[in-house]
Amino acid sequence: MALIAPRPVLLGNARRDVWSDPNGAFRAAIGADSVYELYGDEGLEQTRLDQWMPEASLAFWIRPGTHGVVKEDWPAFLEFLDAHFR
Repeated sequence: MALIAPRPVLLGNARRDVWSDPNGAFRAAIGADSVYELYGDEGLEQTRLDQWMPEASLAFWIRPGTHGVVKEDWPAFLEFLDAHFR
């Protein structure tokens, strides 16, 4: 993530997704945040996994369930895209 800063990144996860490791992905975003700040960007604005801030350059989306993309993900994905590319 740090290598593509300051471009917008959305990390989509599910709470019981052992394949994507939501906690590890969130920690990786925390690690990349300082590089976003180096470029003058806010980066990750969330302080917890369950906060949803689609306008942030590093955004983290988490939902109940397991691995995969489901219909509940699409509104979040589209909200992120609207916030950055509309």
